[in-house]
Amino acid sequence: MSENKNTLKPCEVRRICLENDLEISDTQWQLLEKWATLLLDVNQNVNLISRKETDLLWEKQILPCLSLLIFRKIPAGVDVCDFGTGGGLPGVILAIVRPDLRLTLLDSRQKKVAVVQQMIDTLKLSNVQTVHGRGEELGKQRPPWRQRFPFVTARAVAPLIDLVRWTSALRKPESVLHVFKGGEIRDEFKALTKMVSGFKVKKSLMVLKGYSQFAENQKYIISLEFSSG
Repeated sequence: MSENKNTLKPCEVRRICLENDLEISDTQWQLLEKWATLLLDVNQNVNLISRKETDLLWEKQILPCLSLLIFRKIPAGVDVCDFGTGGGLPGVILAIVRPDLRLTLLDSRQKKVAVVQQMIDTLKLSNVQTVHGRGEELGKQRPPWRQRFPFVTARAVAPLIDLVRWTSALRKPESVLHVFKGGEIRDEFKALTKMVSGFKVKKSLMVLKGYSQFAENQKYIISLEFSSG
């Protein structure tokens, strides 16, 4: 298979996951495929992902989200906030593959929150909820959300300094922010370290066995580990 010309099929994504020691049960995989079908259907009316890339859903959206579970260890049973979830990426995927986690999918756009909730209901996922609001305001104004989450994920294209600031009131003092990033991010790190202290950085180039394109295109998982000190 030529990685640069052919889109990945669901079975190929599952094979890549297995090659990288991420086992997904048949039941979970069926839910992933059902969710993918729902997402593409809803996307015809509500723009959850770029309509130019719907044929690349498994390659550009689902596999990167699954890669978080390949490159990072998320403890069992913890609360995770998917900040700016959009179409439920990676929140719905994490909820399916890690049913032990408690997912909160947050987005500022009511229409997207509504359709993602409909998909969650259709899939009958019991470990995930949606919340409409802006993270920087939600954590400050509503006590149930202030410093609630030990883990936050973000696929937003915003600079790191903005993501850190916007999620600060939602995160516990000791927490990890997992961010998906692509390309050159040196300037973002410089801006972040000038404004924020008390964190460690783990930067992983997404090198996957059986699939090299993420690494070739400089796709990273950036984990910022914050301490209470």
